[in-house]
Amino acid sequence: MLTEITGLVLRSVNIGESDRLITVFSKEMGTVTAMVKSARTLKNRNMSSTQQFCYSSMVLYKKGDKLWVKEASAIESFFGLRRTIEGLSLAGYIVEVLSDVTTAESEGELLRLALNSLYAISEEKYPLDKIKAAFEIRATSIIGFMPDVLSCRECGEEQGSFYFDIMGGNILCYACNTRIEREHRNIPDDGERRVVTILSEGAKIALGYMIHCPIERIFAFNVSDEDMELISRAAEEYLVNQLERSFKSLEFYKEVKR
Repeated sequence: MLTEITGLVLRSVNIGESDRLITVFSKEMGTVTAMVKSARTLKNRNMSSTQQFCYSSMVLYKKGDKLWVKEASAIESFFGLRRTIEGLSLAGYIVEVLSDVTTAESEGELLRLALNSLYAISEEKYPLDKIKAAFEIRATSIIGFMPDVLSCRECGEEQGSFYFDIMGGNILCYACNTRIEREHRNIPDDGERRVVTILSEGAKIALGYMIHCPIERIFAFNVSDEDMELISRAAEEYLVNQLERSFKSLEFYKEVKR
């Protein structure tokens, strides 16, 4: 029985002398793993379409307990990702996050977000930190950790600067955060971590925009360099803390950026 899928190759691992094991995030089946026979031989037509970062249509068949790729055709190779080490390292971070959060269930919105992000990197359409932050906060929202950054969780204030409660997934105005900090000093330590980052009004509005806007418009906002720095810190902290893990590719991205 043949199965047709369209998906993004997240990982590609060489097996034996010429075979390749790939992990594909598809819109039909979620994440699947398949073998590609003789994929590293120059004459194999599946060679380029099963490389990491390639978005391809594939025909799969089952042999024993494994899926195999019968044929594959590239839709988008995102060739420009390899133009700079910074862009390539950010792409590596994106697919590592996807490898961690995707399952054997379809998630079309997350796939569209990933493809738009890789395209933006490949075509150098936006600053890398904007692409990174937009991917982080929207991906975390899609998988079930959407934060409420529209107004203060305590009093409903919508204007001014705020504190982003990373673990709580909401924001606090200056007055409410000050009151809560004072109360916490008088309560015995309950073992819960409190991670807070600052958001200016502009950063808060942009963060809310990235969470709720149509995917195809996610990069269509402008903020100052200062606000972008606040957004970058908040989005990264939120993803890392909600997923409760670190990413080697993230550390590498930050290293090459320095």
